[in-house]
Amino acid sequence: MSSEKNNRKLAKVEKSRIKILESAKELFLEFGFKDTTITMISKNAGFGYGTAYSHFPKGKEDIFLKIMEELMEEFYSIANKEFTVKSKKEAFIFTQKNVESFLILALEHQKLLAVFHEALGLSPVIQKNWEDFCRKFHKRITENVEQAIEKGLVRNPDFDPEVVAGVLFYTGEKYLWQVSLNKTDKDYQTIARNIAQMYTEGLYK
Repeated sequence: MSSEKNNRKLAKVEKSRIKILESAKELFLEFGFKDTTITMISKNAGFGYGTAYSHFPKGKEDIFLKIMEELMEEFYSIANKEFTVKSKKEAFIFTQKNVESFLILALEHQKLLAVFHEALGLSPVIQKNWEDFCRKFHKRITENVEQAIEKGLVRNPDFDPEVVAGVLFYTGEKYLWQVSLNKTDKDYQTIARNIAQMYTEGLYK
């Protein structure tokens, strides 16, 4: 097969794959995770039943995780910002801004995260994927706490970085779901300010 023909074939495959993902996202948002099927996705995309499986062998879980992949990377990029904190005041600003960014993303993708929350209770595969993401996110915050200890910024050098990081991450995760599921009447700025203040007051001297 010539290079040109091969490129056309690859472009066609990628176009089909993108169409399946777009079709699936539309249906997940309308019907939720449980009630969306591969048959519905294929039909909505204008393909036969087997086409979706040829691109996503593990079925709708595979498709849904691919849809969520980009969003999870957006969340992780918040935690992955360079830690340049040199004082308690800077730590508060850094933490507040990160928590705000985290919650703004939750608001922007509220409907999709609500579907994700539903999927967590239905799919062990998706649950494991979320747990892996949480560990990765938690580890990154732990590294920031370790740096704060090394810089001599903390009130107690014997703090366990992993435990301290968990206080921030799991509180943030709780409010991520409260915001996504409309279970709080607090605005994201109030939530972020309070979390950041409690965290920095407890950790930094």
